[in-house]
Amino acid sequence: MELPLLILLTTQVLLPLFFLLWLWLPRPTDRLGWAMRVLYGASYFAFILVIGRWDFLSADLELVLPILFVALAALSYLRVRDRPWNGARSAIRKHGLTAAMAVFFLALTARALSGYGYQETAVELAFPFGPGTYYIGQGGGATAINYHHAERSQHYALDIVALNRFGARANGLMPENLTDYVIFDREVKSPCTGVAISAHDGIADNPISQTNTSEPAGNHIILACGTARILLAHFRKGSIAVSGGAIVTEGETLGRVGNSGNSSEPHLHIHAYLGGTLEPDAGLGVPMTFDGGRFLVRGSTVTIP
Repeated sequence: MELPLLILLTTQVLLPLFFLLWLWLPRPTDRLGWAMRVLYGASYFAFILVIGRWDFLSADLELVLPILFVALAALSYLRVRDRPWNGARSAIRKHGLTAAMAVFFLALTARALSGYGYQETAVELAFPFGPGTYYIGQGGGATAINYHHAERSQHYALDIVALNRFGARANGLMPENLTDYVIFDREVKSPCTGVAISAHDGIADNPISQTNTSEPAGNHIILACGTARILLAHFRKGSIAVSGGAIVTEGETLGRVGNSGNSSEPHLHIHAYLGGTLEPDAGLGVPMTFDGGRFLVRGSTVTIP
């Protein structure tokens, strides 16, 4: 099993199950012990709900797990409501580590939530896909929820996948066939009206878990929309439908999602930047908003009817 998948299963399956079971076993000796377990569990759930990639399992779990935690916490209180508030001689000695870990995860959550906003003027775009449900795998203004944020030109880049009816991005955790990924071969629409100042095709799609770091953007298009440049990357080989210099209109088909370039599985990468022209890593990344000012971050879902 690959390390990223093992980490995901540990953080988003095994540890949540631990915190759910810990509400019951062993039964706390006092109500303060119960309260500290609830605080620790709630802080961890808050953290993992913000930074987790729920499209690997099911985006529906993002709602089911906190509801389940709240319900079990309420039921578990019935087991300790007749017990004293604090039966320990030193509450700090008994519960200090639990409290410290709760504060630690709350601090990490706050840091990730700082990426839910932006200060710069955003570029308003149309969402680049037709009917379906889509999930933001990377996005936001903090590296905790968007690893692209560390790159100057990609501060607010998005990685977009599509979800099936079970809320997962693929048929399986990490299937080997590109066609098992819902987003693969989906039509990409132009997010704005402008000029395709660059269109690059001919790069092979990578097998799953392999990347092409020599051509990071893979098959890609750069649009000039007003003063901003919009890069759309990782198209399927042979699918790009416009040529460099062509005028494109919002909603026009640009190509199809593939897995070319520095991409380990099918998704669409999009980012906006100011300055630079034909270089995908040039310029200064700026925020993007979609269809009425919505700023998308990791975990956001977009449903196009």
